[in-house]
Parts: sequence; structure tokens; C-alpha cells
Amino acid sequence: MKKISLKSEKFLLWAIILASLMIRIILIFIYGNNLHLGSDDLNYVKSAVALLKSGVFTFHNYNEPTVFVMPLYPFFLAAVFKIFGYGFIGMQAVRIIQAVFSCITIYFVFRISKKLFNQKTGLIAALLTSFYPPNIVTPGYILTETLFTMLLYILLYYSLEYTQNPSIPGFMFLGVIWVAATLCRPTVALYPVLLFFYMLIRFRTKAKDIIVPGLAMAIPFILIITPWWVRNYREYNEFILLAASSGNPMLQGTYVGYKPTPENIVYYKLGDNAFETNKTEVKVAKERIINEFKKDFWGYLKWFTLGKTKHFWGSTFYWKPYLGISTEFAIAYHYFLLLGFIGIIALLFKDFATYILPISLVLYFNAVHCLYMAFDRYAYPLMQVLSMFCAYVILKGISTIKHYIISRGI
Repeated sequence: MKKISLKSEKFLLWAIILASLMIRIILIFIYGNNLHLGSDDLNYVKSAVALLKSGVFTFHNYNEPTVFVMPLYPFFLAAVFKIFGYGFIGMQAVRIIQAVFSCITIYFVFRISKKLFNQKTGLIAALLTSFYPPNIVTPGYILTETLFTMLLYILLYYSLEYTQNPSIPGFMFLGVIWVAATLCRPTVALYPVLLFFYMLIRFRTKAKDIIVPGLAMAIPFILIITPWWVRNYREYNEFILLAASSGNPMLQGTYVGYKPTPENIVYYKLGDNAFETNKTEVKVAKERIINEFKKDFWGYLKWFTLGKTKHFWGSTFYWKPYLGISTEFAIAYHYFLLLGFIGIIALLFKDFATYILPISLVLYFNAVHCLYMAFDRYAYPLMQVLSMFCAYVILKGISTIKHYIISRGI
């Protein structure tokens, strides 16, 4: 396969990124505050405004401190609102910054794909990521998705980079990005397990040789997250590692198809505050899981595995049409990217060690959300990994067709 010159590679990559940025900016200026879901996004804005006005970190209620969400995104919003205000201009400033974050993600998707495969795969992956409809629209939402996704792909790229040439400064940097991603979304907290498994498999690193890199990652993580632990203990008189928001999604996830019925719905007493209610919901959810497994073990296991996985990947985080892009087109694009699973399966057998880190990230997120709630919004940060493997499938398909034509003399 003919190699693209470095100059052409840079031109094509920046052309993709700049075109993608322009589309995002146009969408933001056309729709403005119409880019909302009327749910978590409004609560994040309320949280940031409360931080500016009172210095209290809240989420659902202004008068109640929260541990329901991690603090990085509300603090990011508060920083932007501090400069631009929390009116229309401030909201647009957030959206424009997030559009830039989205383009930084595209850049790292290219870098990761080039490292794992080659430059052509990287350019196709960047192209697929750039114009995937949810990636165009989501930077306009005041949600964690764009910031978290950027941090996740920075973490993934430098993980591949620093495991090839391990150093204490390199792993300390990984620790900083890891804690930033965790303070945005707690799902990524166990990422080092995936990383060190990759080192064991890919580079045959001895277990004892992982201790120093592990400490190098852990030290900045602990130093940066400690104020969060102290604050939570001060507010609730107990140690809260990350966030206390698992109760409601865990309980909702116990209902097959997310459809509680009058026959199976469980009623419970609300606590004195959201934290106490969450504890009750966790307890009720665990009781329901035990009882439902006793009633129909294999049927309930199917729901917690295949059933939730179908909800996770079966639709796309594109709930409203924008710029004339229909939901039907977005869903078709989404299913095209899911061809990446063909590449994942093929490469697991072909070269397990090389590709296990991004693949394990997909499997890990899928498994975690199957324990609670799994739906398209939570799969959004993983679609860039699917884009990489979809790009591989595209190029492999083209190469196979060319080989067939030449061998047949067509």
C-alpha cells in the first residue's frame, strides 16, 4: 500500500479537523441554547452557577451539597462562567471550547490509529470520527461527554507511548490524566488494571517491574483527588471514594427492558437527603437482583449481559435532528461504525497483545454499564475506538477486493 507523504498527511489531517471544527461552530451559532436535553445538562449549569454564587458544590438542589457527580466538569463550567458570565455568551463560550476539545479528540484518534495500524487507517478513523453525527452535536450540549472523551483518548495515546518507553515522569503524567478523567467520570477509575494487563501481555513486563510505574501513577492520583475525599468526609462523615450516584441507575437496571410494571415495581422510603436515598436504592436494587436471579437465573443473566449490551450499542446518542441530519442517517452511520467489531474480533485472534488495550477499554465499559444502566449515551466515548477498527476493516476490505481483482485478472 502506497505511503502518503508526511506533508500530505498533515494537510489531510488538518483539513479534516478544521472542516469538522467549522461545522461544529456553525451548529453552535445556529442553534445556541436550543442545544439542550433538559435533564443533566441543566443540572450541570445550576451546579456551576451555585459554585460561583455560594462556593457550594451542588447538583440537583441548591441547598444540598452533592456527591452525585464528580467535580471536574462543574468546575470547568464555573471557570468559563467566571470569565464570560453564565448567560448566553457564557454558554456559547462553553460550547465553542468543547468544539475545540472535540477536535483535539480527533487528533488523538489519528495518532492512536497511526500507532496501532498505519497513517491511512489514522486518516480514515479521523474522518469517520469527525463527521459521526453525535460527535458534531454533542459539543453543543452542556454535558461531561466531550471533556471526558478528550481526556480518555489523551490517556489512551500516552499509555501506548509510555509503555513502549517506560519512565517515572511519563507514568506520573498518565496519573494526572487518569485522575482528571476520573474526576470527570468515575467509570475510568480502574483503568490502570487494563493498562498493566496490557504491559504484562504486550511487553512481557514482570509483575515486580510494574510496582514503580504503578506508584508513579498512583502518587499524582492520590495527591489531586485527596481534597475531594476530605470534602466528602467533612460533608457526610464517611469516606466516599468517588461518587455516590449508583443507587438509581442500579435500581433502574434491575427492571428487564428498563420497564417497571405494577407487578414488579418496588416502593421504598426516601432518605432525609439524596445521599441517604442513594443508600436505600442500592440496598433495594441488590435485593431485587438476588430475588430475580432466584426466579429466573438464565433469563435474568441474559438481561444483564446480552440485553443491556444491545441497549448499549443498539442506538446512537443523537436524540434530536440538527442541520438537516436525520436520526435515520445518524443511526445508519452508527451501525456502519459498528463494523469495527469485525476488526476487533479478527485482531483478537491475529495479534491479541498489540490491540488488547483499546479493545479491553470497550469490553470494560460495556461490562461496567451492564451492572447498572446501559444505553447509547454511555457508549458515546467508545465510538472513537470503533471508528479506528472500522477504518481497519475498510482498508482490509479494499485490499482484499484489489487482490481478488488482480488474481482473477479482471
